[in-house]
Amino acid sequence: MSGLASVFADGHVDGCELAGYHAGLSAGLGKALVDLDDTELVAAARGGFAAVPAERVHEDATVVEHGMVAAEGVAILDVRLPAGLTVLRPAGDRPEVVGLRLAAVRIGLVRKVLDQALARQTDENSLLRWRIGLRAIGEIRAVLEGLRWRLVGLAGFPSRADVAEVHARLTDLDWRVARLFWPEGYREDRRVRALFVGELVATTWVGA
Repeated sequence: MSGLASVFADGHVDGCELAGYHAGLSAGLGKALVDLDDTELVAAARGGFAAVPAERVHEDATVVEHGMVAAEGVAILDVRLPAGLTVLRPAGDRPEVVGLRLAAVRIGLVRKVLDQALARQTDENSLLRWRIGLRAIGEIRAVLEGLRWRLVGLAGFPSRADVAEVHARLTDLDWRVARLFWPEGYREDRRVRALFVGELVATTWVGA
């Protein structure tokens, strides 16, 4: 798993974005991790924790309990090794490639929630709030398009710093989207929950 061919193989960037948009975070995460076996997964995880689709959890796995994460069909595994043991296979560029794919998934999630926000704007009684909301949605869409092209530019040789920077910008967008649903957007059972869980997922793979 390395370089351009890996990024645009079965887990390629556009496919990950579409999975996030149409099927949600768990499906997008599965696509991002599609070519990592369990050994590679342990090697690539940042800080000893790895977010995976819930269906990929083995019976003997150690799972970190988290209600919001579980509600999105995701599990966070504790893959820390006992003291004195080291990973047998080096991570190589796997974390960067996974991070690139996850960024595409998060773009798909933001697009989906933006569509919901746009539908919500049509129900606004205040013309001023309607105009402000539409302007904010337009600005966020413009940033998303720039980030999409940024991912394409990084696909050949994604560095950790560049991928982390993209995720940091996506996290900023998540909060901007949440404000469109104020005050409901800050509640864990609302539509923006997937965005916040996506940020947590990215932390386990990128350290974003």
